[in-house]
Amino acid sequence: MSNAATNIGIWQTGVLLLLAGCANEPPTSSAIDFHKEVAPIFKARCWRCHGPQQQQGGLRLDEKTFALQGGLSGKKLVEPPTDESELLRRATSDDPTIAMPKESGRLTEQEVDVLRRWVVAKAPWPEKLPPSGRDEFLTRYGHDLWKRLGDFGSEPKIWVLLVFAIFVGMAERIRQVPADSPRWSSGVLQRVRSCCPRVSAAGFAVVVLGTILWDVVGFSMRLSAEFASVNQKLVDAESAGAMRPGAMNGAPPRPLRPRGATGLGGTYYRGNDERSEKLFNGGYYRTATMRLTLIDETDQPLALGQKITGSQLFVRLEIERALQATPSLFTDQMMNDVLLTRRTNDRKTPFPNDEPVKLDVLQSGDRWSAKYRLVDFTGQSDIALNDIVYVVTSATRSAEAVQGLVQYGIVFALRIRERTLQENSELWLGPILVPGNFQYPSDGKITLAEWLNTNPIPEITSDPKLLGIPEHLEKGTRPAKE
Repeated sequence: MSNAATNIGIWQTGVLLLLAGCANEPPTSSAIDFHKEVAPIFKARCWRCHGPQQQQGGLRLDEKTFALQGGLSGKKLVEPPTDESELLRRATSDDPTIAMPKESGRLTEQEVDVLRRWVVAKAPWPEKLPPSGRDEFLTRYGHDLWKRLGDFGSEPKIWVLLVFAIFVGMAERIRQVPADSPRWSSGVLQRVRSCCPRVSAAGFAVVVLGTILWDVVGFSMRLSAEFASVNQKLVDAESAGAMRPGAMNGAPPRPLRPRGATGLGGTYYRGNDERSEKLFNGGYYRTATMRLTLIDETDQPLALGQKITGSQLFVRLEIERALQATPSLFTDQMMNDVLLTRRTNDRKTPFPNDEPVKLDVLQSGDRWSAKYRLVDFTGQSDIALNDIVYVVTSATRSAEAVQGLVQYGIVFALRIRERTLQENSELWLGPILVPGNFQYPSDGKITLAEWLNTNPIPEITSDPKLLGIPEHLEKGTRPAKE
């Protein structure tokens, strides 16, 4: 075969690889991918007893916040990062009283090896990030192309290109036949040979790449049109009040953990979410102070290592308007529409122990608080609690669910052994990350992590004009985030 034919084969191979989307680099052998390697083991071998439905021994392995705290034994799951960690000790033990899993047989050597590499690597458990723009586009394009190729008449240019490639390959092979060949020197074969054009590899590559570019541009235009249509529908729905950013739709949302959020509750500072030189401190000032506490039935705060004498546990949330914060954003009527609940609007069966509570007025226009009951544990000395209490604004309640805007999540992972709060218990407050308000920070905006901070945010010491409030009120917008 000639160099031209060889080059054509190389180009054809390259095109096929491009269409297959082979652009990702394989991970290094030493890396451990939690979501691809560790999570499937947890789901298949552990969730039955330590998953979202039940948490035997107080251990829950479907959420990072709860899993790394360990169970009622008080031992952290993956500390130290050796075979002495609680996870590996139980996965490899020959003692049937502590070996895990209890059911479905022992872990295989391969499964244990995956867990060991994960523990030794100090248990990386990254958030499951969406694919990059390039990877997502290639995936979408590949699926779309495969679907179109399945419909023979929908993509004539692709089939014409394939026929052309076959023709070029055959023509090049025919042109390699010696001119003095008796078989090809006369008759029909001679006429076929004389009709075979001389096609270079570069010319063929130009045709192929031009066709691919034509197809990719067309796909991009269709994708952009679809996104524009979806965004317009979302804008129309939001304008009609049918949907707003932060609405409780789909899977229960997860809060973002503020830096410094440790222990059992604490004080959190809510900041303004815009920046402007015309505002106090460039627009980064406090709008509210929020205090989160774990209390008993006598309203006494509890601490790690403390003995619990009563039979009920509560979460208490207090909200206080910051000095000079706009009163129109903190009215008793607005606060009356705030609920603390574990329900979501897609849950058809209410939690049996969920009793949504409203904020009580402590000081009209300035301070409010709510006390949400977590559990009754009469007769129980050991118990583990793992869940989220949502702070929902503009809330409406039905027999089955709570509708509204999710602003915050109160995450609790409590370990109680012999009625004593274990040191690996925790309670914290975080802003909710949902697609409606997740965005790259831009000029004049601050990130979600700064909206709620464990470090004090400056309070207004003068009375500056706050930008945008009159315009918002004229449009009937309820500034629920403030």
